[in-house]
Amino acid sequence: MKFQMRKAVLADIPALCAVYFSAFSDTMIGRQVFPPGSQAALGFWTESLTKDLEDANFEIFVMTTRSEDDSDDSDEVIVGYAKWVRPGTPVEMPPPADAWPQDGNPALAVEFFGGLAAAHSRIMDGRPHWYLELIGVRKEWMGKGAASPMMRWGVERADEDGLPCFLEATPNGRGMYEKYGFRVVGQQKFESPTGTAVDFYMLRDVETSGK
Repeated sequence: MKFQMRKAVLADIPALCAVYFSAFSDTMIGRQVFPPGSQAALGFWTESLTKDLEDANFEIFVMTTRSEDDSDDSDEVIVGYAKWVRPGTPVEMPPPADAWPQDGNPALAVEFFGGLAAAHSRIMDGRPHWYLELIGVRKEWMGKGAASPMMRWGVERADEDGLPCFLEATPNGRGMYEKYGFRVVGQQKFESPTGTAVDFYMLRDVETSGK
């Protein structure tokens, strides 16, 4: 299967939302904060992605594919996307509870994502770095290499700049990031009555080469 990577554009937003819901709907945070089928969750991501695509601090890429025998761009399918944050961009704290989907769990969103942001800020301590805020691939395309070019883009930029990279990883994603030179430097475990969420804080040192 052939994949192509390109910069995301505003017209991609519906497909990017679909990627997110496919990739993360089976996580505790995905289920509780962004309930499946929620129009409020769709609106939240549509608004967030619109702002992100207009912000020069973010590099957002999509991974696409199409039928082997068809070169028509109209048949392009977006199977994944990644958001890299440029060095020097301030770590963002999550918005208040009333900004999150109200048919989900806004209090959980503020607590969980606030914990991630606080740890990010503490670990990097103001040091310039590239930050992989999000990378996701639709479930049916996972394990087929769609994420690799988007990962390589970021670690290659970091190598060129002589800077570290930081990210948060789910247990399922940890192994892939380790292949690119990331190591665990901490973790957050959050338990609720309906499940447990674990995220690893991972750092890729300056001297590590991309793979």
